[in-house]
Amino acid sequence: MALGDIYQKASLVQIPSGYKAADAELYSVVPNTTAGDFTVSVAAGATRVNKDGLVESVAANQARLNYDPSNPQDPHLLLEPQRTNDTTHSEDFTQTSYWNNVIDVVATTNQTTAPDGSNTGNKIQANSGTNFKILRKGAFTIPSGITMSMFVKRGNHDYILFKAQGDYNFNLNTLTWGGSYSNVGYELYPNDWVRLYATTSSSVLSYFGIYLTDSNFNQSWNATGNEFVYVWGAQMEAGTYATSYIPTTTAAVTRTADSNEIASGLENIIGQTEGTLFLDFEYLYETTSDSSTDALRDIFVVGSTTDLSENITFDNYRGLFRIYVNQDIGYLALGSGSAHPNTRYKLAIKYKTGDCKAYLNGSLLGSSTGAVSFATPLNGIFFSYNSSSRPFKNQKKVYQLMVFKEALTDAELITLTS
Repeated sequence: MALGDIYQKASLVQIPSGYKAADAELYSVVPNTTAGDFTVSVAAGATRVNKDGLVESVAANQARLNYDPSNPQDPHLLLEPQRTNDTTHSEDFTQTSYWNNVIDVVATTNQTTAPDGSNTGNKIQANSGTNFKILRKGAFTIPSGITMSMFVKRGNHDYILFKAQGDYNFNLNTLTWGGSYSNVGYELYPNDWVRLYATTSSSVLSYFGIYLTDSNFNQSWNATGNEFVYVWGAQMEAGTYATSYIPTTTAAVTRTADSNEIASGLENIIGQTEGTLFLDFEYLYETTSDSSTDALRDIFVVGSTTDLSENITFDNYRGLFRIYVNQDIGYLALGSGSAHPNTRYKLAIKYKTGDCKAYLNGSLLGSSTGAVSFATPLNGIFFSYNSSSRPFKNQKKVYQLMVFKEALTDAELITLTS
């Protein structure tokens, strides 16, 4: 069956596109009533990347329809846990109350168009002569499991050291790291901005900032006094990956967790004895060796609002995707597979007594011939279900969700997930 014909069978289709912040709603394409609309909760000031590739703040309870700067076509729904930017003066590197360790460079604010479209980019220019060329915060104790990030742009100089507890050399012209680092990465933005990030693995008295270096990444070197780069948007947050930018001025700022859910009323949209769930997504999760339930992260839950243990659950446990059907009655496990960050996945879960299957990116992930029976109706969909035992600590980019009231055929599931 063609993909378009499969779509016609869906009882709910969520392709993130339309929202109404005033009513805290994310609209679904199907059904064409309010029954399929998601309720949104996030604090004002959370940011997204808009269709022009610019960082912008959103209104309270506005679904964050985020665009990939390197491929700005259709948006995805951005869902993130609560995070705090502990860096103050994140956009003004002339503020020595935070950026308190300046050696042989001059910082000037409002010198170029920043990633948010404002003229707030900072110019960091080396003084002439042989010395270190440094602008940083420190020294202070930087714990393990902290991710530090900063937007950087080439001025007329290519070579920098990104100081995020460790020393990470980067070439702004070739966009390459000057070493083999396992805990770093970068994202490209318009107007030649690049966001660098690094995650700490130990607690050390150290620094956060930027150095200008020579072409061999020597930290002490002879500058002409003309060399400069641009910086903006510094962030230091507790977690093992960088989340969306959180602007600050004189104090740390916390972005609340995103919540997108339909809490009730879906008894006639979700199949009660058989059905199919489809999710097209990317995923980032906290890396941990913890064997407790804190290492368990729900990704997507379809269940009863009166008893969420009566559900269909898709989760991540220490880097493994897992799918369960009727968690309390029968506990049908539909296999597991490795969860890789920044990878797009298409998942389909079919449930029907004697024929439960999960397909991931066109391949069978697992199956069960057990019985499907729910003690209470499946009437809710939760993108970011959160509890003390299953904390929301993952980032999701949702491209599409579909619900079917029938168990699709294996051929249809392969087509849907390929």
